[in-house]
Amino acid sequence: MFLKERRGRVESMWALVSWVAVLMGRQFNRKERTMNTTTMYRANVRRVKRHPNAIRADRAEQALAYYRVAALREPGASLETVMSDFLSDIRHLCDRGNLNLAQLDRMAHRNYLNERYSR
Repeated sequence: MFLKERRGRVESMWALVSWVAVLMGRQFNRKERTMNTTTMYRANVRRVKRHPNAIRADRAEQALAYYRVAALREPGASLETVMSDFLSDIRHLCDRGNLNLAQLDRMAHRNYLNERYSR
């Protein structure tokens, strides 16, 4: 207060300093509001840990849901139809890339068995 009352440089800078303080406060509040809610700490919320195979099945289901709408353009198609068309397209992709689908299928089956029966 003493410096402000002297009518010197400090008083003329007072408006600028207070304006900067207001902007800094607004910026601080903005950062808090736009914080990603998935990284916020919530002490009282406990999530049930899901089995990795359930997570894998969900990933495949999401991919097929996307394929059903994007590729087939048939939102009401049955799961069997979607799986059949998807596997056919995988075969075409393997042909284009000169990949052995039977060998890839055997590897996938071994991975599936290991994931299913491991603890």
